[in-house]
Amino acid sequence: MSESSSGASQPYTYPLPPGVTPTVPGEVSLSDDPQPNRPAGRRRPVLLVGAVVAALALGGAGALAFQKFGGGGSQPAEVLPGDAYAYLRLDIDPSAGQKIAAVRFLGKLPQVKDTLDSGDPRKKLWELASKDASNDCVAKFDYDKDIAPWLGDRVGVAVRPGGTEKAPNLAVAIQVKDDSAAKDTLTRLFACDKGSSDSEVRMKDGYAIVTPPGVGDSTMAAVDKGSLAANPTFTQDMAALGEQGVMSGWFDMGTGAKELEKLGGAAGLGALTGMTGMSGMSSSMGGLGSMPGAASAKGRTAMALRFEADYVELAAVSRGLDGAKAVKGSGSELASLPANTMAALSVAGGDQMVKNAWPTLEKQLQGFGGLGTGSSDVVGEIEQQLGVKLPDDLAVLLGRSFTLALPGQTFGPDTPTIGAKVVSDDAKAADALVGRLLERLGAPSDALTHRVAGDKLFLATKPGYADDLQAGGKLGDSDAFKLAVGDVSNANLSMFVDLDKVDEVVKGDVHGEAKSFLESLRAVGVNASSTGDGQGTFTLRLVGD
Repeated sequence: MSESSSGASQPYTYPLPPGVTPTVPGEVSLSDDPQPNRPAGRRRPVLLVGAVVAALALGGAGALAFQKFGGGGSQPAEVLPGDAYAYLRLDIDPSAGQKIAAVRFLGKLPQVKDTLDSGDPRKKLWELASKDASNDCVAKFDYDKDIAPWLGDRVGVAVRPGGTEKAPNLAVAIQVKDDSAAKDTLTRLFACDKGSSDSEVRMKDGYAIVTPPGVGDSTMAAVDKGSLAANPTFTQDMAALGEQGVMSGWFDMGTGAKELEKLGGAAGLGALTGMTGMSGMSSSMGGLGSMPGAASAKGRTAMALRFEADYVELAAVSRGLDGAKAVKGSGSELASLPANTMAALSVAGGDQMVKNAWPTLEKQLQGFGGLGTGSSDVVGEIEQQLGVKLPDDLAVLLGRSFTLALPGQTFGPDTPTIGAKVVSDDAKAADALVGRLLERLGAPSDALTHRVAGDKLFLATKPGYADDLQAGGKLGDSDAFKLAVGDVSNANLSMFVDLDKVDEVVKGDVHGEAKSFLESLRAVGVNASSTGDGQGTFTLRLVGD
């Protein structure tokens, strides 16, 4: 593996308030993705500005290559209110190490490689965004004359308490190089759209702060009282996250889960993020408001999208999760799969996690009672239909480790080859449970091979693959696995997909740019670990070929 860019890049560090000691990095976050509900074809001016910066941060290798190396300067969190419960930041001028790593990684992708020297892509992105605008007024703005002179490199959006479904209390901070030009252009942009013409624009410390009508004064008063960058909880969470790359975000469930209910749950957050062109945040937080018991959730999650020379990584740390007990994990069973594995998923410590989380999980399941079941006792219905006892039988089935695997193969009309192995304190009980489930589901007795060897239960749709799983292998020794999944010695959840093998399967069915893009990628990996009571880490990596 290449040397970590974050180690040599001197990432931005938020100034900690006096008396606050930063925590040590190294502390699993879950997430959905509702689509914002807005009229088709409509593009708000705030969305246009946000879209330009977002697209640059996620795909603008040219900008990263030609920006001056430094990544210094203020961050949006320094001019946004400290009482925010959600925050998302995009940065096309990150640390020097991130720029170098981004160019090296993106250079592996054919769609990007040929445009690394094509100049500043912001103009092209602006033209693309304004071309899609249904309002001719927006299309009349000239990038070189009206946008480039003032548009900076960073944008941040903060969501504050007190909003409603129709009027979310948010603030967008856009970095600017010329206060007067920025305010004039943004005002004229908003005037193009009756729906946002009342948006308020204020300038502070090199940023344009855009808010919905009527909340500008209270937003700025909140910033004066204390910015998000001065919020000790926020700064410690971001310190635990480490390098914040080209995109970073933060969500406080203690306040946010309750507030999302006021915004209409998932739909409310989807609409909120859609207004700013940052709907990606909804994929991390959108479902919380609609989950039974979510309003009482506690804890925070900080995330970052960052680069290494060989991969792009979405990393997250979760801290202060209420009732989340630390569970020892190990991804060794994933790493010991046969080398011909195309895709695999492993859960370690599942038996203990189910028992620890059952009181909360049971309440959430019962909260769905009446949603088409005709009964409020959802758990009882599951037990009756499957002939199981919850959570005991679920813990037995998951065992100390549960690994699902799919070898490389050519898919046809026959049953695909797929298998699993369970490491359990009582593998015979797990085997008997599988037999009962197959009988309840009406499956033929030979539909699934299952056998016990010591403390392990092996299952497969074909006897030969059960033999392969029992024999094991050294999947974890491959470079692709090491890059995609990393160190699995403490992993509670780990996943690996060999995209080279996937490419072999879909060859002939994928063409053009999609084909070249898939061929330029090597693997996908997930690694999530519990690092203590109420805290954990998560990484999702996409490895280039």
